[in-house]
Amino acid sequence: MASSSSSSGEFGVNGIHVAAFLGDLPLFKRLADEYQRLGPKIESIRDEDDHTVLHCAAAGGRTQVCEYIVEELKLDIDVKDIDDLTPLHTAILRGHFLTAVYLIENGADLNAATCLQRTPVHYAARLGPEELLKLLIMKGADVNAVADIGTPLVDAAYWGKKGFVRTLLDNNADPNAISYGLTSPLLASIETRSIECVKLLLKAGADPNLSGSKVLIPLVVAARREDKEIIKCLLNAGADPNVTNNSGMTPIEVAASRSFLEGVKIFFPVTSPIPAIPDWSIAGLIKHVCSDKAKEERKQKLEEHILLSKSKGLEAFNRKDYYGAIKWYSEVYLSNNDAKMLSNRSLCWIRLNEGGLALQEAENCIKRRPDWPKAHYRKGAAMMLLKDYKRAMDAFSIGLKLAPKNKELEHALREAMEAKLKEQHLSGK
Repeated sequence: MASSSSSSGEFGVNGIHVAAFLGDLPLFKRLADEYQRLGPKIESIRDEDDHTVLHCAAAGGRTQVCEYIVEELKLDIDVKDIDDLTPLHTAILRGHFLTAVYLIENGADLNAATCLQRTPVHYAARLGPEELLKLLIMKGADVNAVADIGTPLVDAAYWGKKGFVRTLLDNNADPNAISYGLTSPLLASIETRSIECVKLLLKAGADPNLSGSKVLIPLVVAARREDKEIIKCLLNAGADPNVTNNSGMTPIEVAASRSFLEGVKIFFPVTSPIPAIPDWSIAGLIKHVCSDKAKEERKQKLEEHILLSKSKGLEAFNRKDYYGAIKWYSEVYLSNNDAKMLSNRSLCWIRLNEGGLALQEAENCIKRRPDWPKAHYRKGAAMMLLKDYKRAMDAFSIGLKLAPKNKELEHALREAMEAKLKEQHLSGK
């Protein structure tokens, strides 16, 4: 999808697309009439980024042009581009409130999902305005739709949108929903140090101890972020100060390892004495945490946790529990940033027939390991699932340059080329 600049060039080089984007209705009508007479059909006209004229009009906030396209030309109001964005997604992303309202009032699908499973509510929860979010909800949009980033509440909490968080909670958004990446609305607000959102979520029933991961534990994240007010807030809500993370550290040890003395002082009265620390005092705790012995023990526990998580991920994958496998591979990635886990997650999404999510994982893997052939193979496989055979060929070709004798890549490239030829034959090109 093109970025949100005001350049008309981003939304089409064809005259009709530019006319739609700029809101030149007389010119648009004249060009549309020509297409209607001479062909091709208006709904099949796409620009270089696969946008229809309705996407271009929505991107420009041209409500009158949208009205003409929908009501006179009868173009499908939910037509999707290559990223599965509808015109409603586009209008919200570009900040065109009135255009979004028109599309909503004229039957646009409020729960249409992009290739990353993001709905209009996800974008409204981040970008607003709040009136738009309320309208979507009033019209029946699902406030608990799960996307790559989680639910809309995760989006609003991450960006510290206090009013949006309140609106979603008032309309039955689940404060304890956990995303594929093992985060939750509460964790998102802690990570970005939004104390107001933390308070709202806890008041609405967010579990201060809820975690899908041994890495992303609310009190541990707050200690790592060195936020004493959020720590106090979580403790007052019942967060367990004796919980341990993936390397066996309690929140007080995390605070001590970061020389966060204020945090240590908050935790000390409520934390049970740790048997491994003979001198249970603040000074004794800090001395122990900084010792070579403690560091080595933490390293060993982390390695054990990673090995166990990898094993559980493989077990889940082998029994075709791909969501379960994604969870465990996410746990490993959060623990050590191993790009192989991104490749594994990409494969899981492919098995779940989620090409967009598979592509996102593969591209993130390539960013971390651009010289790894398998990362490019995963991208090509995702592109095949999305039926973008040209880009699949490109990805497999890059992989083959990195591993010229790789038979799997050779076979995959051949399949992509055959698929592209078949597509061209069927389209008459």
